Amino acid sequence: MAEHRPRRPRVAAALLLGLGLGFGVSGCVTPAPNRLSSVETAELRFTSLDVRVPETTSIVWGTAEADYARANGLSPNDPAVAATPAGRAFVRDLVARRLKTKLERVLAKRPAGTRPVRLVATVTRADVPSAIRRITVGGNPTVSADIDIVDERTNAVITTYKGGIGVKAVGQGLTGILIDAAITAGDTDDLFDRAADDYAQGFGDWLGAAP
Repeated sequence: MAEHRPRRPRVAAALLLGLGLGFGVSGCVTPAPNRLSSVETAELRFTSLDVRVPETTSIVWGTAEADYARANGLSPNDPAVAATPAGRAFVRDLVARRLKTKLERVLAKRPAGTRPVRLVATVTRADVPSAIRRITVGGNPTVSADIDIVDERTNAVITTYKGGIGVKAVGQGLTGILIDAAITAGDTDDLFDRAADDYAQGFGDWLGAAP
């Protein structure tokens, strides 16, 4: 008989709340309503997904900047490295690729309709707080973007997921960070991915909640 391996105790998050150590709660944000009916939404067939991150998008993601520096043999402790055009482009591309992966997984679960449309997502903000920030002032990873659903035949925007925000509560303070790391040990986990997953799930729920 195969050895039974108990699942990791997710109740630790609840314990953190009881101890007052940890997982911040994000505010509730309601995106603009879907202009399509449930029948019209069900008819959609997503043919492509383009995730854009304009140069003006506010991005705070220290670990990504450090990864860029190490990959290029530079000091990860020098903020000027990530401030270069190449450094900023690296981080923007990483944001786009990671968010696209999460959105594609959600879209793959939806039955394909007959009306071909493409999705154009524009990231408006990405904020991944560092460990130091979570210890001193707190903060949770956040991703916000707007998604236009564009008719392939007419090139018209038929509805927009506007104002959507993905936020995932993470451990706060030194103890919260340590316990959070223990809970996710061994998993492929990243603070940005947590927020991106929450955003993608919100988009999927928005599609499913069409009037």
